[in-house]
Amino acid sequence: MTIKDVARVAGVSPSTVSRVVNGNETSAASAETQKKIWAAVRELCYTPNQNARSLKRSQSTSHSSSKEIACFHARMIDAHLDPFFSILMNAAEHAIFDLGYILRYQYSAANLQSAGWQALDPSVESLLVLGRPDASTLNVLQAQYRHIVYVGLQNLPFDIDQVVSRGCRATENSVHYLYNLGHRRICYMGETANEQRFQGYLRAVRDLNLNLPDDYVIETMFTPTGGYDATQKLLAQGLDFTAILCANDMTAIGALKALKEHRFKVPQGVSLIGVNDMETVRYLSPMLTSNHIPIEEMGHAAAKLLVDRIEGGHKQPVKLFFPSQLICRESCAPPKK
Repeated sequence: MTIKDVARVAGVSPSTVSRVVNGNETSAASAETQKKIWAAVRELCYTPNQNARSLKRSQSTSHSSSKEIACFHARMIDAHLDPFFSILMNAAEHAIFDLGYILRYQYSAANLQSAGWQALDPSVESLLVLGRPDASTLNVLQAQYRHIVYVGLQNLPFDIDQVVSRGCRATENSVHYLYNLGHRRICYMGETANEQRFQGYLRAVRDLNLNLPDDYVIETMFTPTGGYDATQKLLAQGLDFTAILCANDMTAIGALKALKEHRFKVPQGVSLIGVNDMETVRYLSPMLTSNHIPIEEMGHAAAKLLVDRIEGGHKQPVKLFFPSQLICRESCAPPKK
């Protein structure tokens, strides 16, 4: 797709599209016209010619900041499996376009280990980080990018802009909900190392004096395969449990399949609960009880926060917190007496 194609769909001249997309003039078009242009950009999946734009930058000393933003998937394993991240990225990308910027590049943690990482376009100074990075990864990113905003389910101990829905609150509330239904033997499935969702589970178990054995925690990746394998392991151990708390919905989907294969009825035999409230879980049988995370709102907020940082709207690190909400469906019920 070319600028001419965008101009045709938006009903404006190619030169107007060029000025708006390149971001060199804030008065290039009215707000309404700019909206039409960015809508056409999204519809046609148009991206500017990077070589031409780089040449234009080198010829102009007045262009002091890039309108391009990079996106980094910190969760290398599940970034392309868990729809949480795709929804988050799509929401942020739309907001970025609406604000007159372009989400130009996407990378994952695997790129940090490749030689090509050093060849990133140095003119791109702004980065959106999806999922939690560790300290060493963040150090590498901060050396490359001037502006960084992180968005995810963990409150990170770093002085960067953050958009967070506390996953620990979601799991903590889930344990209390199951406890109020009558459950006392509640298992956890998911990652545990540096994972605040696991810490929320442990805090609730401690506060409720459940005194659960270590075997009730099954370490696994946040994927359907991880949930399936973890449930197989849990059942093989012969533990007497009545409920499973999965750290995300993808894990719960795998757990549900394994339970059905072993002829466990949900929720009559085992209650099951997840985190994220993806659209998919509403079409499972039974429909999954899950903690709703406002993913699209978080993506929009992250984009706006990053653009505000780029344009000098704020200087100090900002943290925006979005609450989760437990959505009760068919997969949880009081345990059998």
